[in-house]
Order: sequence, then C-alpha cells, then structure tokens
Amino acid sequence: MPKFSCILLIVISQLVISCSVQQSYLTGSHCNGKCTYLRMGVGRAQAVSFWGMGGHKTENLVFTAKNNMYRTFPLHRTEFYDNFVVTIRNIYFPLIKKTVVTIHADIVTDDIAEGDMAFSDSYREYLGQHLPNRWGIELADSVVFVKGGKLWRGVVIDMTEHTATVMLMQNGIEHYFSIPVKRLFAIENENLEDECGCEAGEVLEISSTAGNDPKVVKIAGLQKGRKLITISQKNKLRFKVVPFTK
Repeated sequence: MPKFSCILLIVISQLVISCSVQQSYLTGSHCNGKCTYLRMGVGRAQAVSFWGMGGHKTENLVFTAKNNMYRTFPLHRTEFYDNFVVTIRNIYFPLIKKTVVTIHADIVTDDIAEGDMAFSDSYREYLGQHLPNRWGIELADSVVFVKGGKLWRGVVIDMTEHTATVMLMQNGIEHYFSIPVKRLFAIENENLEDECGCEAGEVLEISSTAGNDPKVVKIAGLQKGRKLITISQKNKLRFKVVPFTK
C-alpha cells in the first residue's frame, strides 16, 4: 500500500507539473519593411515562488528580461531593436510556481540591402496579428497614465490598434487594465525621447514667489508629438498634456 501511495503521488505530481499557462504578446515592425533584418536578440528572466511567496513580480521580470537582452545583444551603429515578442509562461509544481519571461526581438538596420528581408522568419508568423498604433507606444514599454486623478505606472503586455493591456502592481498584487493607447505615455522609449529631445522625469521648471510654495513642473511620460507633464505645488498635483516644442 505505501508503494502504491508513492506511485500515485508521483503520477499526480507529474500531471501537476505538466500543467502550464503560456501567453505571448507582440508588437509589429516600426520600419514598415524599409530595413534589413540582421540577427535575433533574446532576453530571459525567471523566478520561483513557494505558495505565492518569495517570487518576483511579473512586471519586474519583464524589465529584467529586456535588460538582459540589451546586455547580451548590444547594438552596433545604425542598428535598432524591432518586432518584440514577449512570452510569459507559468509552470505549476506542487506548492511551487515558476514564472519564466522571455523576450525576442529582431535586430535590424536602416541600411537596406537588395533582396534582404525586414524581419526574421520566426517573426513572420506573427505579422497577421499586428495592428499598428499612431501614438508611438510599444510593447513592453513602461508607461504612465492618469486614472481617478492619480498617476499610475505599469507595463504594456498586449496591444491592438487602439487599446493596450497594462499590467501594474497594487499592494503587491498584479492588476490588468484595458486602456486606450492614446492615454498612455512612455517612460523609457528611445524613439520618443529622440523625437522630443527630452525624457521622462526631466524637470522643466522650478519657480516660486514670495509667500508661496515652489511650483515644480516635470515630464511624466512621452507620446508621439506630445508629453504628459505634472505640476506640483503645496501638496497638490495637476496634469497637463502639451505638444513637443522644438
């Protein structure tokens, strides 16, 4: 009987271990076919939690995977990352959950070679699912948005032409929001930073008058052609969207 119990436990454990959930999120090409695919970049991060404790937040794993890819596959002159695919995989063991985040990206160049393709073979499979957006927001971007008079921060994990799924943390718990892309402003997006000539977190103005608390104006995030700024004074915070200034 003890042997049978052990065998049954092993079988059940293997069944549990084999159960996994996999989600993939992607963004399309930003060079519109006017570039040449060179090689593939890959970044990975993983964490294990016991009974839901001790693991890393999925949001942090996305950041880590992206940074690992940047370090492992550095860019050369005229090269840039394009065609991101983010895969979040949860594997469930008895009492343990293992989360693995993998990011793939094509490394491409603006130097067009005759007969070369603009994306990798692996990304070709995803192209039919992509709808571009005109706000400059990309998959896996860290973004901010205003909701209920407060500034929220999260990561874009899925996107259609007009709507994005944003993951953020509240009290250590993952929450997912469906947000119009036009309401999102990127924190770290090199294309938008180059267009604006500025970056999120930059202080635009500090001013004060006699008898009043200083007013601080900062850039909260960037979007195509415009930026979200915060205006703080005397424990009050206001938000304003303004166009890029040359």
